[in-house]
Amino acid sequence: MTGKLIKGFAICIAILALSACGPKTTPEQRVQKLRMQHEITPVGTTTVTDDQGNPTLIVDLRVVNKGTVHLPHLTVKVEVRGPDGTIKVSRRVTLDLAEAQPGVGLQVAARLPGVTLGPDDQVTVELENPLPPAVIRTLPEFADIAGAHTK
Repeated sequence: MTGKLIKGFAICIAILALSACGPKTTPEQRVQKLRMQHEITPVGTTTVTDDQGNPTLIVDLRVVNKGTVHLPHLTVKVEVRGPDGTIKVSRRVTLDLAEAQPGVGLQVAARLPGVTLGPDDQVTVELENPLPPAVIRTLPEFADIAGAHTK
């Protein structure tokens, strides 16, 4: 009886050890997952000019983190399309979410210096998914998460 008990215990330990050794989530995969837990809703757009006449497109966004982990930064892709559908501008913009809390909405602005919105232009904002690991490593949110693991 003792032999069967020991053998059963050894099998349980082996199963637990194997399940703990499964595929690990890479930092890039973790950041991609955390990014995709955000909901982005465009609220409005406007073009402002500074004293020298330089334009800046401002896109107001409502951002809600549907997850439980706070990201101080979130990078989105903003595109401006002309009336014929051609892409006039496509840029990644990093949003400052330092004041955001998971589960609570926050209104922030994406700023695109040098961009003027035409009367019939359309603006879209998206979280790119998937992004290649090499691109994810360049995002401020990757540095936020990677830095948290080195402290």
